[in-house]
Amino acid sequence: MSNFQTLIATLILTAVTASAVAAQEPKSPTVAALQDKHDRALLQDLKLYINEHPKAEDVEQAYMLLFNKAIEHDWFAEHEAIAARYLADQPDGPIQSLARIVSTMSRAQAGKYAEALGRYKELMRGLGKDDQEEFAANFTDTLANAATAAGEYSVARQVYETLLERYGESPTLRQKIQSDLSRLDKVNKPAPDAAVKDVKGAPLRLADLKGKYVLVDFWATWCAPCIAELPNVQEAYAKYHGGGFEVVGVSLDETKTALLDFVKARNIPWRQVHNSSSGGDLVEAFGVNSIPATFLIDPEGTIIRLELRGPALDQALAKLIKTPAVTQRAGLPVR
Repeated sequence: MSNFQTLIATLILTAVTASAVAAQEPKSPTVAALQDKHDRALLQDLKLYINEHPKAEDVEQAYMLLFNKAIEHDWFAEHEAIAARYLADQPDGPIQSLARIVSTMSRAQAGKYAEALGRYKELMRGLGKDDQEEFAANFTDTLANAATAAGEYSVARQVYETLLERYGESPTLRQKIQSDLSRLDKVNKPAPDAAVKDVKGAPLRLADLKGKYVLVDFWATWCAPCIAELPNVQEAYAKYHGGGFEVVGVSLDETKTALLDFVKARNIPWRQVHNSSSGGDLVEAFGVNSIPATFLIDPEGTIIRLELRGPALDQALAKLIKTPAVTQRAGLPVR
């Protein structure tokens, strides 16, 4: 073998070896994964501290940090027992409201929305009338949105009505709640059919999409929760598009350029409407007051579900659309 051939063989062997080693090396963790690991370890340490030092002067601080972290990560079910313990020992304790959030949302995560509603009402009765309005409103949205995503519209309505009864003196809050209730009223009603133009200038009416399931997705490129949800929508589109599923994105971006650049960079295949330059107003037509917001429309043009995000979107579509087995693997193009 010549020196040249030996050199080529060595280079090939080196490349193959490096590739094999790289394949065996674990992928670097993401920042989110590192934070998750750190916070889970912290929660374990806090639970151990509480168990070993129940009378410590700073045990309330331990409980507060534990409940805040559980709420931050939506780790409700696994911390329901310690929340129940706190409430049993200190029903009027200084952080009983945090414990009640964990207790309430753990029932919601378990699909026990009637129980969650009862615990929510207990929480509301214990809140201050004036100084905790913002806290109450934020948690109300959390529980009501969870109930809405699960199709528990009666529970969501009662949650909003409880907040209205408690803090209805605030004109701003009253207007928001009435808007939220109006949104719930749209379920099982025909979808608005405002005539608009998409970002390419083509006419768009939702009525023209009858015969398909259509997700109308209100979003913006500056909306972090919207961007976090995008992979779920992309996966659902790839999986169910061949079975008659469409998505219409309605962007609340200030400029169309920001939207076009983002859609091109992410290779988003469904039609987009830039609301402020569309020649219509789908935001007003659907009564949207915050984003992300989604409306699922059936083939007859009726709104059948609201706020489908995360696993709830796939679960709902799986019941409605039968797809060929080959499309069940996420990411495969649908032909």
